[in-house]
This record gives sequence, structure tokens and C-alpha cells, in this order.
Amino acid sequence: MNYNIPKIKNNQDTHNRELAFGKIFEEVMLKKNRRNELDLYKLLSTDAAFKAAMQQSLRQLVS
Repeated sequence: MNYNIPKIKNNQDTHNRELAFGKIFEEVMLKKNRRNELDLYKLLSTDAAFKAAMQQSLRQLVS
């Protein structure tokens, strides 16, 4: 899958940017890597604070 990070990064509409980021996050972290990183998947799917912190860290990376 081709993730268009510049399109998200340069999008001035914060709502749409957050929706796109969330969609990519779910696809990459929860669907593609679930089999490879079972412990990480369990944390992301059961610990809302951990998931929010992970998303915030990744947002900073792409900003």
C-alpha cells in the first residue's frame, strides 16, 4: 500500500489530516503488523493511553 505522507503533512484541514493519519495508523499498526508483533498489537488494542501516546509520537515524526 502506498501511504501519501506529504499529502497528510501538507493538508491544512486538521480534521481531514487526523482522519487520514488514523486510517494509516490502523492499517499499518493493527492490521499489517498484528501477526509479527503480537505484544505490540495487544497493547495497542487494549491500552488507550498507550495507543494515544504512540500516535502522538508518530504524528511528531511526520510533522
